[in-house]
Amino acid sequence: MAGYVGSVRSLSDYLDLTVEHARSQWSQILRRRPKPRQEPFTPVEAILCYGLFFVMDPHRYGGGSMHRAPKILHDLAELFVRPPGSVNNEMMNLDGSRKNAGAHEWRFFIEMAADPDQFPHLYNRVLSAARDMGVEEDRLPDFLALESVTSFDLLGQEELARQQSLDAVLEVKAAKRRLRLLADEEETTRIAEHEIRIGQHRFAGQVLENFAHSCGFCGFAPRSLPGNKLLVASHIKPWAACDDKERLDFRNGVAACPTHDAAFDTGLITVNGGLRVHRAPKLEVSSRADPGVDQYFGQVLKPKLIVPKRGQRPGDSYLEWHQEHVFQGVVEI
Repeated sequence: MAGYVGSVRSLSDYLDLTVEHARSQWSQILRRRPKPRQEPFTPVEAILCYGLFFVMDPHRYGGGSMHRAPKILHDLAELFVRPPGSVNNEMMNLDGSRKNAGAHEWRFFIEMAADPDQFPHLYNRVLSAARDMGVEEDRLPDFLALESVTSFDLLGQEELARQQSLDAVLEVKAAKRRLRLLADEEETTRIAEHEIRIGQHRFAGQVLENFAHSCGFCGFAPRSLPGNKLLVASHIKPWAACDDKERLDFRNGVAACPTHDAAFDTGLITVNGGLRVHRAPKLEVSSRADPGVDQYFGQVLKPKLIVPKRGQRPGDSYLEWHQEHVFQGVVEI
């Protein structure tokens, strides 16, 4: 790639991006003035738009709702000298949601799905070049906390591995992409699967944030040990039983240590509408009979779900579903 001039024509314009090329593109971006006709997105801009998928769902916004989009989208739009809706549309070009998306855009999305470890390197090159060109944190924050990080693990993927209905959801989503992109089944399935996995990551991150990175059942809070899977965020109403909106609703999630997450997931404990924690009869028996069980399900298990002051309580409809369909007992009113 000899440098970026005009429209992006090849996948290599993304994947082979160097700091030098990124600096050249930032130079063009920083000289921009508002124009009636928008220029094509540069690889630098597209890579940052891809990063936005980890913090927001572009399909929730558009038209009159763009003002409700996360602040980082508006920050990038200002930096790029583009309307916020244009940045949102570029995200939907990347995930193949728009019929007029360029093949290089959605194939970049596929490439990131096939080899996720590429993205932190590209993201860091873009940020490094921006800093070299005088774009500081106040204009372009490290919104993924990946500066100088070389790997990026998606959150909540263990839950997806347990879902038997994933293939059926993929088939529907991939079919919609094929109609828009005229791409083959393997490509559109890869796009749909990656979209689901990113959505699950975004959901898990929001749930952990809502519970202040602590277990809602016992208060365990290993905040100085991120990335060690000592805290889990999973659905109250299981992913397989949800519609698309419910799957992404953070109020359909609880943060928990692995032990209490497993107990909640299998119905050994549940939470009622007043947030009181209930133990299943078989768990009560085990706590009295089996060594060590009471250590995790006795007094350490709080009487009520711990929701931080700034957090939002889980939705009642999700808690009711869990009581009726998952809990191995009956919740007495």
